[in-house]
Amino acid sequence: MRAKNLIDKSYEAQEADIAKIVPNKEQNLFHIKNKDCAAYRLTAEPLENLTPFLDAQKSWLTVADYNGFEANFLMEKGQNVVASDISDAMLKEANADGLIGEYRKENVEALTFEDESFDYVMCKEAFHHFPRAYLALYEMIRVSRSAAILVGEPIDILSKMSLLVFVKNILDAINPRLIDRFWKNRFSFETVGNYVFKISVREVEKIAMGIGLPCIAYRKFNIYLSNGPTEGLWDVPLNTTVYKKIQSRMAVLNFFNGLGLFPHHLICCVLFKEPPTASVLDRMKQQGFQILQLPRNPYLH
Repeated sequence: MRAKNLIDKSYEAQEADIAKIVPNKEQNLFHIKNKDCAAYRLTAEPLENLTPFLDAQKSWLTVADYNGFEANFLMEKGQNVVASDISDAMLKEANADGLIGEYRKENVEALTFEDESFDYVMCKEAFHHFPRAYLALYEMIRVSRSAAILVGEPIDILSKMSLLVFVKNILDAINPRLIDRFWKNRFSFETVGNYVFKISVREVEKIAMGIGLPCIAYRKFNIYLSNGPTEGLWDVPLNTTVYKKIQSRMAVLNFFNGLGLFPHHLICCVLFKEPPTASVLDRMKQQGFQILQLPRNPYLH
């Protein structure tokens, strides 16, 4: 019962948090309507990971798309999109302003759509909010035909920092909680109430192998973070010193990432239900994706 109550409370808290935003709807829709501001560019940047899939019109479902930003981005790229979220409060406002088309109130852990209803199902920077993240991912895969896509999820640093693993293995023999003194964000929670569910390529690979998916792809990247990716940048033009400083900081961070000195912050993962075409693979490689073709289960065909 404790787990069930926590799940209910988590989604109730997230829905209530969105309801609080509605009175300030103009601020929360500003960066969708004004695409020449820094807030739009910084929010849209992770969505550039979707470029390889936008060569032709496809059907998309966006999940946890609280104000319709992702749906608006895809619509402007000529895609057919249904926006969804645990609360439709802000989606109603975005629809009324003509920023999005069809929208639905949906719990990603129990989507009401039939199997393979959409070519692609995508979630941007929200998977880590879900109390039962794997269940949500399986639902995304279920209602997609081609692929389910996670964009901008935090990387589990334990999967990338061998030194941390080494230290943890030693300390675990004494006390499994000793590592907490060094690994400060091991157990992370956000103010809305959710545990921050970090992912790794290995976990995504295992999920895909367990249900017989043919291929996964991933790309690691960073975004600007300062109390939220666009805090205080709603109306900052792109040609200002503030925005140029952000670009410079990101260039430095990307340089050190390229040297392997620091891990990236975020990852985009694509779980294919059908083998991607050669043209999609080519575009993904050009975008910087790493692609892993998975072996078939030799016992089940």
